[in-house]
This record gives sequence, structure tokens and C-alpha cells, in this order.
Amino acid sequence: RQLRTDFAENRLELWYQPQLILETGKVIGAEALLRWRTADGKFISPAVFIPLAEYSGLIIEIGDWVINEACKQIKSLETKGFDDVGISVNVSIPQFRRENFIDSIIEATEVHQVPANKLELEITESVLMDEPQVIIDALVKVKEKGISIALDDFGTGYSSLSYLQKLPLDRLKVDRAFVNDIAKPGQSIIADTIINLGKQMNLKVIAEGIEDIDQENHLKLQGCHEVQGFYYAKPMPADEFLAYLSKHN
Repeated sequence: RQLRTDFAENRLELWYQPQLILETGKVIGAEALLRWRTADGKFISPAVFIPLAEYSGLIIEIGDWVINEACKQIKSLETKGFDDVGISVNVSIPQFRRENFIDSIIEATEVHQVPANKLELEITESVLMDEPQVIIDALVKVKEKGISIALDDFGTGYSSLSYLQKLPLDRLKVDRAFVNDIAKPGQSIIADTIINLGKQMNLKVIAEGIEDIDQENHLKLQGCHEVQGFYYAKPMPADEFLAYLSKHN
């Protein structure tokens, strides 16, 4: 009930975690992350409220809001000269089950007049494994409109390599679970395999959860394309993200 009330009163916020080209440090985008700040100024963890939103069905409305906020942010960045910066948003199973979900995304890019390729949908393995063909068909439709698609959490669940070839992907994300110990002897084999697999499939590969220079150096040696993590920047409100861009790009 509180989530529904606070959402109606605009207490949900989108924060942005910068994504950078590993070799140059140039910011090429950001992952949009939901934050819930209650009336008393405290934050409730997404690990708590995202499952609540999915269970209650509110995730459909929140998901629409996120897509539109991301498009507004892309437009805002464009007007300030950052027209090469994209925004990535996470999408969930209930959203895909909705009949007009894909049309609503395409409509959002048109209403806000933003280039479709500046918006990226980030899906997880769990989304894909729910109803693989339904998801693949929906993503093909999205891809035809120029919207980018990234696969997150690859290798953390019941992944099927056969689906990788069917998905119209642009980016493969190396999960933080495989990045944590990447600089330790014998601990990098899964991350290295995912990076090489992505390159073989002509996909951009982005690693998340980088927290120190040793991890960065290993990823450079492997030829990983892009990175995000606390080593570069934590998620931040829109105005701070703009300031970060002004400083780094």
C-alpha cells in the first residue's frame, strides 16, 4: 500500500550508474536504477520493493514510468550536447506478458522524440527462460525499431547457449558474481569465457561490479569493451550524472 501511495506521489526516482569505454574512459551510457525514497527521507532497497511491485502487478505501471523517464533523460542529455549517451533500463517478466508492452516502448521513443538506439532494454536470463519464444519474438520486434538489447546475469541461472544465437542482442553483460575475484589466480575462467563468447558473436561486452584497478587491468587484457562499477562511479541522481558527464566527456 505504501509503495502504491508513494509511487502516486512521485517518490520513486531514477538514478544512473555510468557505463564507460574501458580503453578511453569515455562515458557511453548509464544503467537506470530505481530508488524509493519514503516521505521521511529514508530509502527502501530495490531487493525489497521490486518483488513487491511484481507481486502486486504495480510493476507494469512503474515499468512504463521508467521507460518514459529514461526517454526524457535521453532527450535532456541531447539538449545539453551529450547526444551520444544512451540509457539502459531493466525489464521484467510481467511487462513482457502484457500484450501492448513492446508498442508502448516504441511509442515512448516517438513521443519524446529520441533516437531508438539510445534506449537499451536489459533482460535477465530468468526473463528469457520463462517463455523463451514469446520473449524472443518480442525482442525481434523491438530490434527492428532500432532499440538496443542487453542480456544481464548470463551464466548465473539456467542459461542455454542455444538461445544466445536466437536472441537479437547488442550487448552481453558479465555479472558481478564473475568479476568479484577475477584478478585472483584461477578465478577468472567464467568471466574470460563470457567475454570471448561475446566477441565471437560480435556483441559488445560490458562487465559490471568493477571495484579496483586489478579487476580493470584483467578486463583490459581480455579485451572487454565496456565497464561499470563503484571503481568509476556509484549510481547517482540525474543532476549528478549530468555533472559527471560534464567532467568526464
